[in-house]
Amino acid sequence: MAKQHSNEYFEGFVSGMESACKAAEYLEDLIEHYDPAKLDEQVEEIHRIEHEADINKHMLMQRLAKEFITPIEREDIILLLQQIDNVTDFIEDVVRKMFMYNVQAVRSEAVEFASIIKQCCYESRDALKELPGFQKSSQRLLEAIVKVNEFEEAGDRLYCAAMRRLYCENAEPLERITWTKTFDWMEACCDACEDVMESVEMVVMKNS
Repeated sequence: MAKQHSNEYFEGFVSGMESACKAAEYLEDLIEHYDPAKLDEQVEEIHRIEHEADINKHMLMQRLAKEFITPIEREDIILLLQQIDNVTDFIEDVVRKMFMYNVQAVRSEAVEFASIIKQCCYESRDALKELPGFQKSSQRLLEAIVKVNEFEEAGDRLYCAAMRRLYCENAEPLERITWTKTFDWMEACCDACEDVMESVEMVVMKNS
């Protein structure tokens, strides 16, 4: 029974990142087929995905509060659950910002950014799937961590290029403000995945 409960935490990590993957897929599709008239209903849909992630996190936190023996340190479980939840929250915030600022057309970099965010989420999910076997030094786990870092760096480069183009061209002041905020949040999505991977690396190091 204890082993089963231990697995539920690892499965919960993966489930949380699956929600982030769904949110990232939704964001990518929204941006590729952008229609400002649909933003109000799209905000509701991505909030539904985020709410499912919250339920998953709260259920595991409730279980954690009742258990004395855990597969990894309690503080690490709490940190990972929060960081994984942050990924979905930040993706939702991108859509909310686009709705709040009444974005009428997307910039080309946003399409590429959405793809990078999705890849960060995919690789983070794959890494978390390997976490139960971390004591066996899973090569797939290490590869996924490296790939997340690579995608995050690609996001940083894209962010820099997108912001430079935004401020070098004759964009309207309101458009500059809007896309500065939007690109900030898109970069934060990639950073959030990197945070998860840094915590995973710390768990591996502490328990090897």
